Amino acid sequence: MNIQSFSNFLRSLKKSYKAIILGFIGGYIGTIIHLPLPWLLGSILINLIVSFTKFEIQFSSKLLNPIFLIIGIILGGALNVTLLYNIHLWVFSSIMMILCVIVSTIVVTFYFIKVLKYPKLISILSSLPGGFATISAAVLELKDNHIHQKVLLSQATRVIFIVSLLPIIYFYEKGAANLEGFNFQNIYNVRYFYEILFIIGLSFIFSKVLKKFKIPSAMLLSGMFISGLFYTFEIIDARFPDLFINISFVFLGTALGSRLNGLRLKDLINIILNGIVVTALLVLISIIFAYILSITNGFDFLTAFLSFAPGGIHEMVVIAIAYNTDPIFVSYHHFLRIFVIVFALPFIIKKFNN
Repeated sequence: MNIQSFSNFLRSLKKSYKAIILGFIGGYIGTIIHLPLPWLLGSILINLIVSFTKFEIQFSSKLLNPIFLIIGIILGGALNVTLLYNIHLWVFSSIMMILCVIVSTIVVTFYFIKVLKYPKLISILSSLPGGFATISAAVLELKDNHIHQKVLLSQATRVIFIVSLLPIIYFYEKGAANLEGFNFQNIYNVRYFYEILFIIGLSFIFSKVLKKFKIPSAMLLSGMFISGLFYTFEIIDARFPDLFINISFVFLGTALGSRLNGLRLKDLINIILNGIVVTALLVLISIIFAYILSITNGFDFLTAFLSFAPGGIHEMVVIAIAYNTDPIFVSYHHFLRIFVIVFALPFIIKKFNN
């Protein structure tokens, strides 16, 4: 980074500091009230609340590219070499997951277009069953705040309701469990920092290649592809610490929340209510596919449902660990869904963004 670029970065921070501070406050409150994806959704919600006041906030778009790159690397970090030894056992369930994504998107898109009369692009982006951070990052590259508001709130409603619903289902079926998080154990030596800088640098270079081919969300796709490749084959082990991940989510949430200025309370309530309907449709479709998988291949129904339910990957895996429900199987299928969505997004945006 040269002096001019660093100077521009500092000016962008100065321009955005109010929104960022609010984002950290919202994220912290999110952890206290046990909000799913607390640092992301908490920062979104507090900026949404402030948007209804006279307090002016803004977030510079110049801060987004490094955040997109880091989010992509974080997503790729969900993979490890264990998948290579198991993936051949999950061919049928993988096919079912891809079909589930396609069917869910088509059904919910139909609802948005026919019932709510949404434009096609907003309908499809609002219907994608998973990858909230990924979809949000892609949406931020579009300049239309109308798209930001409807897609963001529809997707946020999905995450909140599904992640809140599943622990209740598991408690009813299997009793209480200690829902604690899980972390990769990093050793912060010279090699760790070398590996982190290497994966960032290589992802950045590859993003430039993707941009030359005019591929949308180049930073996000590059980070996810490069890190996924290197983590899967265990070429590198170093991963971002939780603190760094949470800071990235605060910046992303703040960027999203600050785009909700001008949203009317009536519109907010309407989007949330329709988001609940959409969530019910997605859960029903997930149940159907999980049931088919359980009767045709003998998978445990609750394990299959946890793998197919379109909630946050981290939250779903935490529930799997708490209830001793094959976290590798669960995390793989959630990552597969995100993978499908991430690589479909450029084609969706290119075709329907007119």
